[in-house]
Amino acid sequence: MPTQLDLSAEPRDVFGKHVKRLRREGIIPANIYGHGASRAIQAPARALERLLVSGGRTSVINISFDGHAETALLKTLQRDPRSGQILHIDFQAVSMDQEVTSVVPVHFVGESIAVTKLDGVMMHPRNELHVTARAGDLPDAIEVDVSSITELHGAIHVSDLPTSGTYQVIDNPEEVLAIVLPPKVEVEEEVEEAVAAEAAAEAEAGAGAATETTESAEAPASSESESA
Repeated sequence: MPTQLDLSAEPRDVFGKHVKRLRREGIIPANIYGHGASRAIQAPARALERLLVSGGRTSVINISFDGHAETALLKTLQRDPRSGQILHIDFQAVSMDQEVTSVVPVHFVGESIAVTKLDGVMMHPRNELHVTARAGDLPDAIEVDVSSITELHGAIHVSDLPTSGTYQVIDNPEEVLAIVLPPKVEVEEEVEEAVAAEAAAEAEAGAGAATETTESAEAPASSESESA
């Protein structure tokens, strides 16, 4: 069962442009959708930030307000692009036995000898996965063991993940989760060698063109000498 987080909120009766006053007071407007008409709520900005730090982006949240509680998942989050302040949050109400689709973080564990022995550089193109499951079965995270990567250019794809009896990863099976690339120095040396080879080829071609020009220029001079 996933970790459940708690949020204490209040019913909201401030709407439209007037919500700016709420934000100035450190209160963030929010809505809960699903299981009936949407419910307008509000909660302290600090409480919401703590919720997000604790895993509120992907965990089931128990929201208490107006004398009762609802379980929900975070649906959308809006922030001010300049200040980073939360502007609005939408939650999606769910029951614990309801099938849902959610984003789950990837936790990379283990060590790859391609990094420790071959000096490769580990890259993680993806750190989240899309998962379908009953809300009560959503994993807090999906572990990916990178110790199976034993050579440079080795990779772990979504298709390499073990199957689960409680959830299903729905991302493209060919998506790369982890890959070990050659050392940066080696890559730079290859680039330098390629540049040097190209420069040498250009210099050789230039020298050949110069020789042809010289020979062409000398030919008329010889003709004039013979005529004289």
